[in-house]
Amino acid sequence: MDFSIDKQTLEDLNILGRYKPDSVFNIFNHTKTRGGSIMLEHMFQSPLTQPVEIESRNMIFSYFQDSDFSLPFTTETFEQSQQYLDNGGSPGLVQSITGNIKRKALSLISNDQELEMLIQSQKQSVELLISFHQLLLSIWESSPNPKVQEEITKALSIYENPSLQSIFQYDKEAGNFYRFLKYDYLIRVKGANNVKELVNIIHKFDLYITVAKTGKERDFSYASICSMQDNKIDINGLYHPSIQNAVSNDINFDANYNVIFLTGANMAGKSTLMKSFGIATYLVHMGFPGPFRSMQFSPIQGIYTSINVPDNLSLGYSHFYAEVVRVKMIAQEVAQDKRLVIMFDELFKGTNVKDAYEATVQITQAFANKKKCSFIISTHIMEAGMELRKKQENIKFLLLPSTIEGAVPKYSYKLESGISDDRHGMAIIRKEKILDLIKAGQQKISN
Repeated sequence: MDFSIDKQTLEDLNILGRYKPDSVFNIFNHTKTRGGSIMLEHMFQSPLTQPVEIESRNMIFSYFQDSDFSLPFTTETFEQSQQYLDNGGSPGLVQSITGNIKRKALSLISNDQELEMLIQSQKQSVELLISFHQLLLSIWESSPNPKVQEEITKALSIYENPSLQSIFQYDKEAGNFYRFLKYDYLIRVKGANNVKELVNIIHKFDLYITVAKTGKERDFSYASICSMQDNKIDINGLYHPSIQNAVSNDINFDANYNVIFLTGANMAGKSTLMKSFGIATYLVHMGFPGPFRSMQFSPIQGIYTSINVPDNLSLGYSHFYAEVVRVKMIAQEVAQDKRLVIMFDELFKGTNVKDAYEATVQITQAFANKKKCSFIISTHIMEAGMELRKKQENIKFLLLPSTIEGAVPKYSYKLESGISDDRHGMAIIRKEKILDLIKAGQQKISN
């Protein structure tokens, strides 16, 4: 089953975006090869739902994070070699020899440099394939875990092909042109399919090493998988990966509490906390390391958020109606009996306080009864929390506290139990001297 997520959620969490410097994708997008980057993008677009698949990928990444292996070539070297390996091969021996003899003739008659460039590219490509073989042997000798051993075995078996075995004698051959003819046929004609498979494996190992290196540099950790029946998500030391010196928090869902009702003043960190939780949950379903100290989770089938829901002028939707449409869509997904993580930031903030209060209480109660799903619902309306506390036993009430020092709000960004009654809107308005500006403008007009 595919992992359920939509464009709105991906944008809320800022997951994808090759050309967005602050996207989660670009935290990891430091591969040496374009093929590795393409594989990375595919993984980001296809989170996993099956525990075996998640655990398998997790084992591979965590092995490389604990080791110190790196690809033995630069991005430029690989790109130049891949261009030689991927392009210009002839369909057979005769055509290969004929084409290269023509290049030789051109080099003698008109000082054409194509042949010399191909000779150098071939030498570089052979050195690259040999160095990658040596890396594979080094990894094998380190006694990696079974999943990595499986990958190494597949790769080493390709080198057993006779056309590729010959590259290990490359430097012993005499005569540049004749050596070029022989290996051009062996590599780009006879062994073309095997070489193509090896290049794909290089892309894959580039991805493994890059993700692991990113995890190590950022001190990311790997999650442990629990039974799906546990409906458990237990994260210690969760933080947002794009915020320097971010404050960490612990979040826990289990069979007894599948709803977190989150309160706090403006700018207390509610949205950031939900985004952090969504990003961590998404990454662990890719088998990736994440921004937390430790995590245990029961695999889910999707994530949906309602954090930055815009109005829709083309459809004539007000902000409130856009929120209603969003909640309805998520309710339809929840009704399909899926295991989902759902996050609502400030439910129904586009309407009046009375309607928002009633809708928040009733919608939260209805969702709370969907025990397969885990919900985080935030609001400024403390009265809604007080009412829900009387009616639901499976809701955990958490707050992000704040204080006023002089006229300046201060935030700890650290979760506490309870329901917040902090309301600092007017303090912020006074701090920004908005009323003073308006009054000054009125005085200027009257004068």
